[in-house]
Amino acid sequence: MLYPFAWRYRDWVIDALNRDLPYNEFVKQQVAGDLLPYKDAADQSRKIVATGFLAIGSKPQNERNPRQFALELADEQIDTLSQSVLGITIACARCHDHKFDPIPQKDYYALAGIFLSSETLYGTNRGLQNQNASDLIDLGHESGMPAGFEGISPAQRAQLANRLEEAKGSQAESFRTAQAARRAGKEADNLRLLALRQQIGTISGELNRYDESGNARILAMGVYDRSRPVDSPVFNRGEATQPGAVVPRGFVQVLFQETPPPVRHGSGRLELAEWLASRDNPQTARVMVNRMWRWLFGRGIVPTVDNFGAMGEKPSHPELLDHLALRFMDHGWSIKKMVREIVLSRTYQLATLHAPQNFAADPENTLCWRMTSRTVDAESLRDAMLLVSGKLDLYPQEAPWWHGPTKGARAHPPLHHPAGASL
Repeated sequence: MLYPFAWRYRDWVIDALNRDLPYNEFVKQQVAGDLLPYKDAADQSRKIVATGFLAIGSKPQNERNPRQFALELADEQIDTLSQSVLGITIACARCHDHKFDPIPQKDYYALAGIFLSSETLYGTNRGLQNQNASDLIDLGHESGMPAGFEGISPAQRAQLANRLEEAKGSQAESFRTAQAARRAGKEADNLRLLALRQQIGTISGELNRYDESGNARILAMGVYDRSRPVDSPVFNRGEATQPGAVVPRGFVQVLFQETPPPVRHGSGRLELAEWLASRDNPQTARVMVNRMWRWLFGRGIVPTVDNFGAMGEKPSHPELLDHLALRFMDHGWSIKKMVREIVLSRTYQLATLHAPQNFAADPENTLCWRMTSRTVDAESLRDAMLLVSGKLDLYPQEAPWWHGPTKGARAHPPLHHPAGASL
């Protein structure tokens, strides 16, 4: 399933890294950007776009059980967030207590309640392979962002609206004909019904990309808090049909030295984001520093970069990892400063020369006694070729290479309004 507006989140990530947005702020905006204070409509819109992180993952679009779909969506968000930011596999506690790490099942559903209390908007149309269509967030023209596609004339929009009404009329007529055929014991034309359903979804999505005057809407994937947060029951074996005792929204206990604070406001996403990006949680810094080390050296200090738990590999230099994490936080969570510090080190500047004595003691080069030769990935090779030829385009496109129809758009509720600012 394609997400027509995933490019907007991609551009936000590129811009954030180029600006060297502090990593703690980088995490906070992706988890709860819609709930953070903002300077103006443009700043608010950028932070809303950042929440595309929670909307862009894979989904069982053809799932017919709404509760099951909601649980699968929350599970993907928990799994992605926990592995990418914390380096732990919290999603393994969905069906039972974690088999290897001290994470009880109730902690999983305490966290699930936070995401079940959030509305995820990803912008797909209802069709043959999509039973779970979704709106998008309408950022408004005050955002100053490009739409990504051209507007149409009022006459063209009226034509689309007429086509939609005609398709709905044909669907209603075909449905009545199919019912009459079934009552008469004859075979109904189900293929026509399916084709009309697909056509209605496509036209409706295309129509909703424009306002009443045919102007292109500024649309984005993202999340926002539901008006009424919910606490999740513990589902036996993770089955949507077997709910158990309800647990309040909260955090994973093992990551706190003391009892985790309760969720007091809304879904709890803002409190989760603030804790993830605080010095009280050094795990976030350790995981990110390890990722930077892995990209520079080809192997992380913890080789299993997504899993710092019992089933992950132990760090080769635990004291170094903690030292770099502290330096990272002390220097304002700056990714560029940390990369610069690592590449200026003696370890990074070592040659790839072979030393028989060192090889005998450490054949895998775990202790970094030389630089390990690495293949260059295709993207880096392509960018390097474009750079040296002077053809590398450093500016984002105002429109994606592909865009298609979307189901609709939902205006994001203004939050934390400063004086005179609205969306």
